[in-house]
Amino acid sequence: MSRFSGRRFAAKVSAIGSYTLITCLVLATASTVVMAQAGQLDPSFGTNGIFSTTFSNSAPFATSVALQSDGKIIVGGEAGNPGIVVRLNTNGTLDTSFGTGGVVSIQYADVENFTVGVAVQSDGKILAVGTGLPQGGHLVRLNTDGSTDTTFGDNGSVFLELTPSFLALQPNGMILVNAGPGFEQAPTLSRYTSAGQIDTTFGNGGSAPLLVAAATIALQSDGKILLGSGGTVGVIPSSGSLARYNTNGSIDTVFGVQGQVSDLAGAEAVGVQSNGQVVTAGAVVSNVSLSGNGAGFGVDSYFTSGFPIFLFGTHGGSVTPFPNFLTSNATSMVVQPNNYIVAAGQAAVNADSSVFALARYVPTGVLDNTFGTGGLVTTSFGSDTTASIAALALQSDGKIVAVGQASNGGFVVARYLGQ
Repeated sequence: MSRFSGRRFAAKVSAIGSYTLITCLVLATASTVVMAQAGQLDPSFGTNGIFSTTFSNSAPFATSVALQSDGKIIVGGEAGNPGIVVRLNTNGTLDTSFGTGGVVSIQYADVENFTVGVAVQSDGKILAVGTGLPQGGHLVRLNTDGSTDTTFGDNGSVFLELTPSFLALQPNGMILVNAGPGFEQAPTLSRYTSAGQIDTTFGNGGSAPLLVAAATIALQSDGKILLGSGGTVGVIPSSGSLARYNTNGSIDTVFGVQGQVSDLAGAEAVGVQSNGQVVTAGAVVSNVSLSGNGAGFGVDSYFTSGFPIFLFGTHGGSVTPFPNFLTSNATSMVVQPNNYIVAAGQAAVNADSSVFALARYVPTGVLDNTFGTGGLVTTSFGSDTTASIAALALQSDGKIVAVGQASNGGFVVARYLGQ
């Protein structure tokens, strides 16, 4: 073989080797893409998709979540007596530039403090509302570094006479906070300006009386306010109601029957699809037995008038039990841009063993088989461990952030692939 022929042969072998290497890389990449499925934990977040810590406390928990414009994650909860607000980087690590090592402690009341709601204003400042014992609490605003914003309300906070359970930000920057009920006091919804002053144009001097005590809130694109109430007591499903209020705090009497509709699922969570249709999530009995009824996620759907959408699910609703779990209930929800619905909460074998549980539905109320296993996802934190999701947030890239608690892991934030 001539030297020239040898070089040509070597070049040919080299080319074949390169082609083989490229092919292997392509196949490996394709395999990775195939393996990554919606509903799987995001391996780029925390440890195998999960951030968890006890904050040196026996039983901390997360209650609420909001996202900053830069993707950082704000989480409210409790760790011992003080309520806390935590900020995580996008990779699921504590953001040490926030508060003390990523954590801000807030005293809302005398004892048993915990944050029940968080939100991020357009200027990046962070709102937190919390409660404790005795009843009442505070609405607090933090600067972007976690320090108290003393320009808000009265030296950084607004005192609340009744116990709050959520807050919401309207597009114009107004702040909605619920309260109560209290002793001989009806539940209310109050509105504050972005500076922390009561908005006297809302309701009666800034507060609107509610038809029933509300558990959750959602805002329509036209500014009308949806409030859900009722739901699961322990592991026993209970029906609830969905009510709508006008932007000025008055009851929207064109919705349902004098402003409200009965909701079989319990309306523990409320969402609005891009076409204006309303969806709720909670729990519904899925199996009747003398030894104890089973329960599954319940998801209902309504037209903007409050009339049930009978073509959604089965006759207007979906009931979703989780295989191998006696009961499950949804406590939170997000609606994706394609109107797919993600509901989340817990699935329990018994009172001492439960897991994170998520289900995704197509807009017609049918489980999305491309999500998890047959539309369902569960995340266990070990045997004889209780765990539950308290709140969800949807990132701009479609990933799903879930916050809650696990009895052996404490304060938990998990991130799931959305597509």
